[in-house]
Amino acid sequence: ITILRMLMVCMCCSTGQTSIKTKHALSCVTVRPKVAFSAGIGPPQRILGPFNAETNLIYSKVLTNIGGAYNSHTGVFTAPVRGIYYIRFTGSEYGNTSNNIGVNLYKNEQILMHLGENGSDGLAKHISSGVTLELEAGDVVYTRLPEHYVLWGGPGFRTSFSGFLIFPM
Repeated sequence: ITILRMLMVCMCCSTGQTSIKTKHALSCVTVRPKVAFSAGIGPPQRILGPFNAETNLIYSKVLTNIGGAYNSHTGVFTAPVRGIYYIRFTGSEYGNTSNNIGVNLYKNEQILMHLGENGSDGLAKHISSGVTLELEAGDVVYTRLPEHYVLWGGPGFRTSFSGFLIFPM
């Protein structure tokens, strides 16, 4: 109990670190935010699209959402802190040879990447990519299904969206 009474938590200058002060020393310990999510489309098992307009993808099957920054109702990840993040997304399609598959990745309202594959080259198709992004607190990252494209959703987690904080800045 005596040791507990001697501890005092305060903030170090402007470093964003937490310090612990005892009667013997003052030391700073880095407190790192924890942010990681992984979610997939489905179940039920189904083909999404084709739609006549680009459509937001909502990954409702959440496997991980440490820090609560991914919204399973909107499909949007919101960066809780400024930092470097790794974002990964995959897409698949099964049983449709007449439509292309694809995913567009957005940061805020700007398209960053398009990933797609031709629809006539076989019954099962898979696409995946990842990107490292510098995000400000409040920036949003999400994916959209391009107009006239299709994706597969189901319990196999073939179409997914994941990300994590590499380090805060």
